[in-house]
Amino acid sequence: MEFNTTIKLAVIGCGHIGKRHAAIITSNKDCELVALCDLLQKDTLKLERFNVPFFHSIDELLQSGLAIDIIAIATPNGLHEEQAIRAISAGKHVLIEKPMALTTKGCERIMAAAARQNRLVFCVMQNRFSPP
Repeated sequence: MEFNTTIKLAVIGCGHIGKRHAAIITSNKDCELVALCDLLQKDTLKLERFNVPFFHSIDELLQSGLAIDIIAIATPNGLHEEQAIRAISAGKHVLIEKPMALTTKGCERIMAAAARQNRLVFCVMQNRFSPP
């Protein structure tokens, strides 16, 4: 994946981890947070510091016409597979919190969708307690 401009990211799932994604994106000069998405209301989630469009469904987000390179998925893990495949099918690269899916078959479906669409899939595997 090569970008000649700022990488545009949207975050789906605005709980604790989704907010961390948004904060890291906004602190990176090579990235731009372009949208947030969650089922809950924006004010309930305390997202005031992120001045970007807010959506209540992945469908609204994908149909918005916003320029998005990568969708970061930080929703409950039972939703990862479906949301990743929908984002990939819409031509987006995806960054998925672990686990990528709940089953090996689910992971294989995500990877197959990415191969068909020539999209990349990244799975977060932080080493929070690793000494280095």
